[in-house]
Amino acid sequence: MILEAPEDLCLQMKRDFRFFSFLGEEDAARLSPYFECRCYQQGDDLWVEGGDSQFVAFIVTGRIETKKATEFRGKQVVVGVYYKESLVGILGLLSTESRPVTATALEPCHVLLLHKDRFDALNERFPELGGRLMKGMLFSLSMRLRQSYERLAAIF
Repeated sequence: MILEAPEDLCLQMKRDFRFFSFLGEEDAARLSPYFECRCYQQGDDLWVEGGDSQFVAFIVTGRIETKKATEFRGKQVVVGVYYKESLVGILGLLSTESRPVTATALEPCHVLLLHKDRFDALNERFPELGGRLMKGMLFSLSMRLRQSYERLAAIF
């Protein structure tokens, strides 16, 4: 069951989320209204492969797994497991294409969602702040890619 977080929990989630630590307090306060707080229970899907979901999820607590369907009916392969302080689904902000994977909560999760329309509104109203947020998201993705390179190198 997917739940909107109570207002006090939502405020605490936004305060505690370390991803925003690269921003000043004033900037974090400006960003806050653009994010939606959600709670997912173990087994809840944030989105399904082929779906048309237009948001990125910033994980505050819990773990989220992404899976890709294989050519064998009913079989999926895990392509990623994401933890606290990660973001998942950034493609939802950048493209109108359908989701390439299914994202499922592996345990109870608290997430901050940033929908494409809100991200666009943020960039229109506060372009410099939107740019810094995007820079932080790109840095996070770059670090994930770097870890992938390290894992691949360790195999060989």
